[in-house]
Amino acid sequence: MTRSDPQPHYSERLGVPAAYWGIALFFGLSFVTAVTFMLGELILLVSTVATVGLIAWTLLAWGSLRITVDADGVRVGPSLLEWRYIGTVAVADRAVKARVLARDDAFLGLRPYVTGLVLIGVIDEADPHLCWLVSSRDPEELVRAIEDNRPSGVTEPAEHSRLDSGE
Repeated sequence: MTRSDPQPHYSERLGVPAAYWGIALFFGLSFVTAVTFMLGELILLVSTVATVGLIAWTLLAWGSLRITVDADGVRVGPSLLEWRYIGTVAVADRAVKARVLARDDAFLGLRPYVTGLVLIGVIDEADPHLCWLVSSRDPEELVRAIEDNRPSGVTEPAEHSRLDSGE
């Protein structure tokens, strides 16, 4: 694997499910209709278009989180964790999620509509993040992609992560 390899080895976009669109549009348009109905057709039309635009912009932005594993490392949105700083990687359960969320030094790439979680240890002492906790629709596949694409010169650390040591 070389750094000139343009193809990601794993890519996932955590788009918002259709149910969220339906709920947001139902409540947003119900509110706008109730509030502006008596103010005239023009205000109702402008308010409806503005509300649909705001809802679409919000849900598209919220659902644009992309996770990729490529030659440079693991990317979550605009953030990159380079290979040399990636420690232990594992599928996280509820207990691990609770431990990580109780701390303020974890990088979170979470979406509430995605139940799978992956914990990525950070082995850079200068990094303010203890670990990355990332949502994934297929956490086992994400862990496998990270482990399978870890460069040969970069090995997994033998020591426990700072999360396990209670720091």
